Amino acid sequence: MEMPLLKAPEKRQVTAIIILLLLWEVGGATIKYSVLEERDSGSFVANLAKDLGLGLGELAARGTRILSKGNKQHLQLEQKSGNLLLKEKLDREELCRDTDPCILHFQVLLKNPLQFIQGELQLRDVNDHAPEFLEQEILLKIPESSHPGTAFPLKIAQDLDVGSNTVQNYTISTNTHFHLITRNHSDGRKHPELVLDKALDREEEPELRLTLTALDGGSPPRTGISHVLIVVLDINDNAPQFDQLLYEVQVSENSPIGSLVITVSARDLDAGTHGELSYSFFQSSNQGIQVFEINSGTGEIRLKRMLNFEEIQSYSMEIEASDGGGLSGKCTVVVEVMDVNDNAPELITSLLTSEIPENTPDTVVAVFEISDPDSGDNGKMMCFIQDHLPFLLKLTLENFYTLVTEGALDRERQAEYNITITVTDLGTPRLQTQHNITVLVSDVNDNAPAFTQTSYTLFIRENNSPALHMGSVSATDTDAGANAQVTYSLLPPQDPSLPLDSLVSINADNGHLFALRALDFEALQAFEFLVGATDRGSPALSSQALVRVQVLDANDNAPFVLYPLQNGSAPCTELVPRAAEPGYLVSKVVAVDGDSGQNAWLSYQLLKATEPGLFGVWAHNGEVRTARLLSERDAAKHRLLLLVKDNGEPPLSASVTLHVLLVDGFSQPYLPLPEAAADAAQTDPLTVYLVIALASVSSLFLFSVLAFIAVRLCRRSRAGLVGGCSVPEAHFPGRLVDVSGTGTVSQSYQYEVCLGGSGTTSEFKFLKPIISNMQFQSTVREVEEYPAFQYRVLHSSAEPALLEAAPGENNGGQQEAHSQTKFCRSGRQDRAARILGIHTCSSCEPNFQERAMEIGWMRNQRQRLVLISFVLLSMSGVGADLGPYSVVEETERGFFVANLGKDLGLGLTEMSRRGARIISQGRKEHLQLKLQTGDLLINEKLDREELCGSAETCVLHFQVLMENPLEIFQAELRVKDINDHSPVFSEREMTLKIPENSPLGMAFPLNNALDLDVGSNNVQNYKISPNPHFQVLTHNRSDGRKYPELVLDKELDREKEPEITLTLKAQDGGSPPRSGTAQVRIEVVDINDNAPQFGQPLYKVHVPENSNVGSLVATVSASDLDSGVNGKLVYSLFQPSEDTSKTLEVNPTTGEIRLRKQVDFETVRSYEVDIKATDGGGLSGKCTLYLQVVDVNDNAPEVTMSALTSPIPENSPEIVVAVFSVSDPDSGDNGKTICSIQDGLPFLLKPSAKNFYTLVTKTALDREKRAQYNITIAVTDMGSPRLRTEHNITVLVSDVNDNAPAFTQTSYTLFIRENNSPALHMGSVSATDTDAGANAQVTYSLLPPQDPSLPLDSLVSINADNGHLFALRALDFEALQAFEFLVGATDRGSPALSSQALVRVQVLDANDNAPFVLYPLQNGSAPCTELVPRAAEPGYLVSKVVAVDGDSGQNAWLSYQLLKATEPGLFGVWAHNGEVRTARLLSERDAAKHRLLLLVKDNGEPPLSASVTLHVLLVDGFSQPYLPLPEAAADAAQTDPLTVYLVIALASVSSLFLFSVLAFIAVRLCRRSRAGLVGGCSVPEAHFPGHLVDVSGTGTLSQSYQYEVCLMGGMGTDEFKFL
Repeated sequence: MEMPLLKAPEKRQVTAIIILLLLWEVGGATIKYSVLEERDSGSFVANLAKDLGLGLGELAARGTRILSKGNKQHLQLEQKSGNLLLKEKLDREELCRDTDPCILHFQVLLKNPLQFIQGELQLRDVNDHAPEFLEQEILLKIPESSHPGTAFPLKIAQDLDVGSNTVQNYTISTNTHFHLITRNHSDGRKHPELVLDKALDREEEPELRLTLTALDGGSPPRTGISHVLIVVLDINDNAPQFDQLLYEVQVSENSPIGSLVITVSARDLDAGTHGELSYSFFQSSNQGIQVFEINSGTGEIRLKRMLNFEEIQSYSMEIEASDGGGLSGKCTVVVEVMDVNDNAPELITSLLTSEIPENTPDTVVAVFEISDPDSGDNGKMMCFIQDHLPFLLKLTLENFYTLVTEGALDRERQAEYNITITVTDLGTPRLQTQHNITVLVSDVNDNAPAFTQTSYTLFIRENNSPALHMGSVSATDTDAGANAQVTYSLLPPQDPSLPLDSLVSINADNGHLFALRALDFEALQAFEFLVGATDRGSPALSSQALVRVQVLDANDNAPFVLYPLQNGSAPCTELVPRAAEPGYLVSKVVAVDGDSGQNAWLSYQLLKATEPGLFGVWAHNGEVRTARLLSERDAAKHRLLLLVKDNGEPPLSASVTLHVLLVDGFSQPYLPLPEAAADAAQTDPLTVYLVIALASVSSLFLFSVLAFIAVRLCRRSRAGLVGGCSVPEAHFPGRLVDVSGTGTVSQSYQYEVCLGGSGTTSEFKFLKPIISNMQFQSTVREVEEYPAFQYRVLHSSAEPALLEAAPGENNGGQQEAHSQTKFCRSGRQDRAARILGIHTCSSCEPNFQERAMEIGWMRNQRQRLVLISFVLLSMSGVGADLGPYSVVEETERGFFVANLGKDLGLGLTEMSRRGARIISQGRKEHLQLKLQTGDLLINEKLDREELCGSAETCVLHFQVLMENPLEIFQAELRVKDINDHSPVFSEREMTLKIPENSPLGMAFPLNNALDLDVGSNNVQNYKISPNPHFQVLTHNRSDGRKYPELVLDKELDREKEPEITLTLKAQDGGSPPRSGTAQVRIEVVDINDNAPQFGQPLYKVHVPENSNVGSLVATVSASDLDSGVNGKLVYSLFQPSEDTSKTLEVNPTTGEIRLRKQVDFETVRSYEVDIKATDGGGLSGKCTLYLQVVDVNDNAPEVTMSALTSPIPENSPEIVVAVFSVSDPDSGDNGKTICSIQDGLPFLLKPSAKNFYTLVTKTALDREKRAQYNITIAVTDMGSPRLRTEHNITVLVSDVNDNAPAFTQTSYTLFIRENNSPALHMGSVSATDTDAGANAQVTYSLLPPQDPSLPLDSLVSINADNGHLFALRALDFEALQAFEFLVGATDRGSPALSSQALVRVQVLDANDNAPFVLYPLQNGSAPCTELVPRAAEPGYLVSKVVAVDGDSGQNAWLSYQLLKATEPGLFGVWAHNGEVRTARLLSERDAAKHRLLLLVKDNGEPPLSASVTLHVLLVDGFSQPYLPLPEAAADAAQTDPLTVYLVIALASVSSLFLFSVLAFIAVRLCRRSRAGLVGGCSVPEAHFPGHLVDVSGTGTLSQSYQYEVCLMGGMGTDEFKFL
């Protein structure tokens, strides 16, 4: 409760002191000094002792110090002389920035007695900074339209100096356009302004570079320069101009889409958007716009679609280049289309007769016209048909042809003709058109039906369903129509007993055969009959074919048992003797099946028996046999049920019962008793294995011998079949191959044999058929060169091969009438034909050569042309011209044009008789002829614009065709135009961009209107809607078209009227006239004739100093009456100071002014800056922004420590601990402060002077209660919110030695293992002293032991500094297991204090003693021998080994082990007690004396051991058990004699087999080596068979080799066997 009571008086005391100090000005008047900036450190300022009226020694005695604001000391006091000196070089610009005058505040502190004196030091400026521009280059954009006298402010230079040392004047480098004036800013700064003296021209001088110089007022003056770059902004005062007014270019009509036609180029002296040109078509026809496209950026004109010379031969287009300001220039592009041969000739059929009677000669098949729209040679044509056709092509009139028959046609030779009319032009490359005509020939019934096969074989399974479809026969008739319709019927059978009508029926229409009833294979297996085919001609023709029917068997008969009979009488009983061996035949079941094939294959199966396993039946023969020996226990009567099953699908079966009776008596062999048989059945396994091995080896040997004999016999038999050679295995040359064809190979082949020199295998490689390089090959190649025919080799296994010609297409594409032509049918075979398998004859060779010559002639023959006829007819006028006729377009259908009968001089009936017709060009019939009257009428309404386009004269050509006799007349019809189309503008709305400064009288061409009519019906005049600004003029183009032009009558002002909409009217010259309109939208293009203006000239704002970076300060707004780029404003700071430019930023687009950094009221309290708005044309406007910074409580109070004393003696009262000052840079209440420290501390806070405090002790301190104090000085301002600063001071208290050392434990227990190394660290003791310094330093020592017999000095030592304990020598657990002693701890104080602690040491046991054997004794005297009776049972105690170990714990645990014994396995030792016992029964064979070596081992780590030897003597006498005699074991070793015989037999057979194999290998090797020495063949290479062909030139062998070839004569494949 004392602390709260003391807290209130202390606070009241501090508050009272603060009030008194505020009323009393401590220290009297303020001392003031001044000094120039940039003076060196240590420069003299004043003599402080003299100014304070103090002596030299008095300053040092009173502890005088200089205190500066902040932590940086600018001044220092020389105690001896009392001089006040500069501690460092002072920079006025760094300390005070723009503040003038620059004053630094400081205090003089006199500690004893405490006194504060205020001081001021004024820094005077020197001219140490030159003016500096923020930008090394100032950019000005000035429109070239600016007037002289216009002023352009420039950015100011910055000078850190003040007063007369700052910037005073500006100058500009000499130039002809500008001069410079210097103006004063409202804040006293001076800024430059550039004034225009002479008008600018961007085209002459696009930019100017000037040098701006700033001079200050120093002595000497300093300067700074910046470069002024003046960019002259362009106005649109130059129209685009093309490089040439007329562009002419030629383009091929086959140029691909996207091809470059030409590139037009224009230039504009203006820059920017005014110099950016856009190309477009101007007043171009629809045809030109549809065909061409222009790149608006590059001026490239490219094809939009393919050109067509036949439609339009040339194009004329006007190209307009427009700049961004609305001015334009024009040029003309003329494109001439070059004709290429891109149109194939066209063929139009006027008359076509598709079917021709067989015997009618000179019949007109077709009348047709050919045309080619190309010009020159590209339009000249030739016409022809294929050769070898019975048709002719006749030129009737120019480009008109008739196709007639050359003679009477025969349908039996060819029923149809595919005629290809080929029309070829003379262009490059030549193009052709083919028109196919199919001509049919009438038929006569002169061909009988022919079956596809001479005989048919049909298969039908028995038991079929009635009306089953058996198969079909088919016959064809080469006639047509009813003559080719075939009817099928069954002819009477040759066998009158065959009931054919009840067996088979036939469908008369399609030849399908049906079985009328079910057939039975067992009754009728096959039958045959004749089928007839008759056509429906007159007279009818017929043919016949043989049909064989094979009935297939079905499994419809179950097996029938013949024996034993199953007729229901007394059952059949078979007798079987009981002595029958296994396999004894009991009976045989005999059965048959009425079916055939696999349906009659029978199998037998035992289904049921009285005793299963006693009898069995063989599956394939039905024999019933015994399966095992019979016994007395088997029943006497047995009943067997057997199943007989066939192999059909599904299988059928029958069952049979067999009775068996077992009887005794006849022929019973001697049989061993069942027990004897069972004993004999036990066989030694070794005997079984030997029997199996002997049988296997014998079989393998026998098989090898048989295989060898078979191979030899096969080789000899094959040699006899192939041979024809009396010498066996004769060696023929390896280059000869048998090609006689006697084997099964249908052709001869060449084989390449590769034999490795050291290998034992051969490779046989099939390469290719052998074809000799003979005359026949060249002939074949000659034949193959002609594409009209193809030859192939026809081969079959039964007939010789024939060389046949397959028909191909000739030049006209027509196929030959015959499918094959055989050149050779019989004769002998020459050598080449034998190799190929082709049969030739001498009589065929001339025919073959003649045919080849004929083919060559056919290849080189040219097509027959009608060129001569064409020339003759063109020279003579065939047919007269009619007309011309005329008609007005849009006339209705059926309108009368003229009377052709009258014009041709023909009567009415004559025109109909002669088959008069109208033939029009193209496929559309515009006219029709009325044969009854001869009138020529309009067939459909004619549209001149659709037919002739923009052509002035529209002429339609047509022909009048007289069929009988053939005559053609040329005529033409002219279509006259009417005013049926109104003028139409290509664009419903035209847009013009005209600058508002365009001069009066300036003309602007407009797009013309299009009118499909011609002549006077086309556009004749243009008019514009009434308006005060424009009029329209009509001009004529070079092609006769008229186009409008807009002329300016009154100046434009975009700000008053930005857009004008007019109506343009186009009128034609028709009666009545037609018209069309379009809207003309005129956009007045702006020029920069208005400067930006702000909404208000001055913006005042207040911004709190804690505003975030990016906070919005204000938004300035200006407007510009111009539009586009000229009305787009950019905001910027105008001539800002360096501090302002770092603090504020303006958005160039929105005018938002935001903070770039936080403003600080304590640094700068207000900002004033000009804002400039500049449009795209270079004009600008200004306003002023005044920013007042509002103070907020954003600065916490600051504590500046002037003096600090630490540590403090314990018993010294009222000592000054610290002297410090507090400050707060905020203003008003935000800058007022309150100072305090924590409660409950023995310290006081005393105010000394303005904002200065002293911290003193309240009473004497006691270090034992508290050795350190952490004092927190808290300073809080009076702002809102209140800010607080805490300063921590640590005060230390001096120490007195009043505390003795204290151990961490009262007693310590240490463990150490015996046999340790000397000086081993055992452990540590530790004591602490709460005193400090030397009073806390502890020294350790061993105190004398309480037991005087304990040699402590020789056992343990202690480290005096850290209390570590060490063992001086090795300890022995067996001698000393534990001991204890005292340790003392003493400090180094005066007087010294001490304490003590008990230490106990426990010695741990180690495994250092090996086991010691007590019994049996191992002292080297007579060995100990244990007696053991031979009759001892297993486990008999022989002896016990007794041992001890000097260690303790698990180190003394002992285990026993038998290491070695005379007879292992006879004795054993128990591991834990050492008892030695017998492990089994003793026998007479066991030795009488035994020596046992035993090991005794402890359980230590590592384990120690000892060995002991024990002698054992086996004695007879007491308690011997009955044992078997030794002879019993010898009898068991007797061997079976059968095993010995089997081993001997196996060894003999194996040896014989091995010898045979070695002998066979030796013979083969000997034969091969002998053949190699002989060198080939012992028979001379004389007369070899003629069927061998020499192929040595094509093989890969350098020597001859022998191969034995086996060819199977009756098989379909060839086998080559290497022997």
